[in-house]
Amino acid sequence: MPALQKIIDIQKVGRFEKLNVPGSLRFSRVTLVFGENGWGKSTLADILRSLTRNQPDIIRGRETLATGGQQKVILLVDGLQSVFDGSAWSGARPRIAVFDQVFINENVYSGDFVSHDHLKRQYGLVVGAEGVALIGQIQGVDKDIKENAQALKEKEQFIQATVSALDLPRMSVNDFAGLALLQDAETAIAEKEKDVRRASEKEQIRTASLPQSLPVPTAAGELTAALAQSVDGVASDLHRKLQDHITRHASGRDAPPVAHEAWLEAGLAFGETEGCPYCGQELRDRSLLDLYRDYFSEAYKSLAAEVKQRRQTLERYGRGEFRQAIGTKVDANSTAIENLKTLTGESCDLRLDVDALSNWMETVAAALDRVFQQKQQDLVTPVAAVKYENLTRQWDDGRAAIAAYNQEIAAYGERIEDIRRSQASMNLDAVKNELAVLQARKKRHEAATAAVVAERQTLLDRQMGLKKKKDELRDQLTAHTKRVTEGLGTTINAYLDRLGAGFQIDYQQPNYRGSEPAAAYSILINRTPVPPRADDITGPSFKNTLSSGDKSVLALALFLATVNTDPHLAETIVVLDDPFTSMDEFRRTFTVNEINKLSERAAQVFVFSHELGFLRLLWDRIDHAKITSCAIQTGAPGMASLATFDLEKATRPRNETERMKMIQFIDATEGEPGEIRALLRKVLEHFYRNGDPELFSADEMLDGIIRKIEAAPADYRYKGALDDLQDINFYTRNFHHAPVPGSVIESTPVEELKTYCRRVRELTRGSP
Repeated sequence: MPALQKIIDIQKVGRFEKLNVPGSLRFSRVTLVFGENGWGKSTLADILRSLTRNQPDIIRGRETLATGGQQKVILLVDGLQSVFDGSAWSGARPRIAVFDQVFINENVYSGDFVSHDHLKRQYGLVVGAEGVALIGQIQGVDKDIKENAQALKEKEQFIQATVSALDLPRMSVNDFAGLALLQDAETAIAEKEKDVRRASEKEQIRTASLPQSLPVPTAAGELTAALAQSVDGVASDLHRKLQDHITRHASGRDAPPVAHEAWLEAGLAFGETEGCPYCGQELRDRSLLDLYRDYFSEAYKSLAAEVKQRRQTLERYGRGEFRQAIGTKVDANSTAIENLKTLTGESCDLRLDVDALSNWMETVAAALDRVFQQKQQDLVTPVAAVKYENLTRQWDDGRAAIAAYNQEIAAYGERIEDIRRSQASMNLDAVKNELAVLQARKKRHEAATAAVVAERQTLLDRQMGLKKKKDELRDQLTAHTKRVTEGLGTTINAYLDRLGAGFQIDYQQPNYRGSEPAAAYSILINRTPVPPRADDITGPSFKNTLSSGDKSVLALALFLATVNTDPHLAETIVVLDDPFTSMDEFRRTFTVNEINKLSERAAQVFVFSHELGFLRLLWDRIDHAKITSCAIQTGAPGMASLATFDLEKATRPRNETERMKMIQFIDATEGEPGEIRALLRKVLEHFYRNGDPELFSADEMLDGIIRKIEAAPADYRYKGALDDLQDINFYTRNFHHAPVPGSVIESTPVEELKTYCRRVRELTRGSP
């Protein structure tokens, strides 16, 4: 049966810059360790956790700050040393189960919350070493599956890239791998390439641009119709009067009469006014305005607009717009015809001299514009046909040349459409796909590609085998979990009932949804289930349905249930660090009884506590033959000792001990200052006599203690207390003995006394 027999050395770990342990102090089947809060109990628990898990980081993370030297831990386990050298453990590594705040934070809850990580770690705790080993195997297979999947992905990416390069986007990797060998591949591919070229020409013909018709000028008859028009309703005398008026006022000016007419017409828009709209003078005779209004009728305006429009049309020819329009289209048509001829063999010997035609039309347009200018000067009088008949014939001759060109273009376009219709049944995509499949069959069986396909198949087979293996391990883990957990909920609930908890739990089959399995249970309060992760404060949750005591009870019940169902409990050292924290007083007896039961079944039990009353209950309940009682003490700054501890004496009523009186004075100013001042020496003498009985005699006085510490080697554990001891010795010198006649009366201020009391308390931590 494995056992931790003693601590040989601890240095630079947590509170222990150096922990001194008497060579005679050995641990028993049950070891009770008293220590005030903050003086190293959790450090001891972490050291043992680091040892059993073989996790050096736990100790490295607790390196004592602001000190020199190297971390060291030496423990004696079954006569063999377990050594931590600052970086790793060596030697014996016993099974140890530790219940402390770390256990709770890792496996049950942190603060007020239960996370998925808590449930995963709790599952590992519940299923034990065998289950954890199976989980490890599953995780190893998972890792192999991921690595295999990555290698498989790389092979499939290579194959997919090969397929994409062959223009077969819809072909899957599996389809490519299954392609049959193509016999006489070169000949088959060459024949199919011819089919693709034929189909490809069809597509080019279908999408090729056709030549377009040229814009045809307006017919001469329509263009010159306005020249023969007059204006109905404008009498000849009105026309004569207006022209005479313009002639008189425009004498010697360059502007043509039509410009003056337009100016006069614009003035009529100002309507009825008392003054002249042209010069602003007062009008008494409006006959001239009436003449203007009669002359510029709607018919006149309409004819003027048409003449103006025709002139604008003719002017565009003079600006080269016609030349540019037909030139651009003729060039584009020539390119389109040449392309279609190459694709179809269909030619078109169409010719059009753009420069000659443009010169012709521009000359005729300029001559016609001069006729229209004359008409614009006198809209009322029709222009004699003889002045423009020859020009209209010339205009229509140019127009006929363009119409003939357009007719040939239309005929050529129809021939091309006939060719398109005849090729409509050919499917280029289908033929291209047939060629790509032939090329893929050839590529599939090339040496390099065939090797990748074979490697992919090997990886697929391995993936299938790994998944099968994972399923088998999963089945084993499920069966093991079922065996372990079938009675776990009942066991936990029995503990909760005996602990007086106001709730039960419903322990269920584990949750396998993540990469690692996780424990699953509900908290039952009045038969109403509350999921442990339901942390929404607006409804029932772990946070608001359980008190801090209930949460501690749940954690302890889980720990007790798991260790008591562990088939290896007889080989396990059980460590409980303050197991009674946050629990009600009536639960003390239950906890003591369960620890007593563990002492009969476990290899060894350690109980760390800052509550003397709780340790005394254990002392009274367990056979003294198998108990060791010790305490973590300090006698100098930075130094600590683990010494034997008289638990019975330490648990006498508080007012019967000198140190308790001193602490009561610090806390509540109870006691007479002179008496308390005298007690300081007694507290120190008691502490150091018991702390090192080999150096100090049973009746050693404070002066003698100081002299022996002064004479001790430099590394003596109480050496750092000398200054404080000398100060306190001087402070209490006149209060330890009867008053000397004639001596000066010395007062004892309360706050000053409390300061010295605190110094004594710090020197004697761990003392009764």
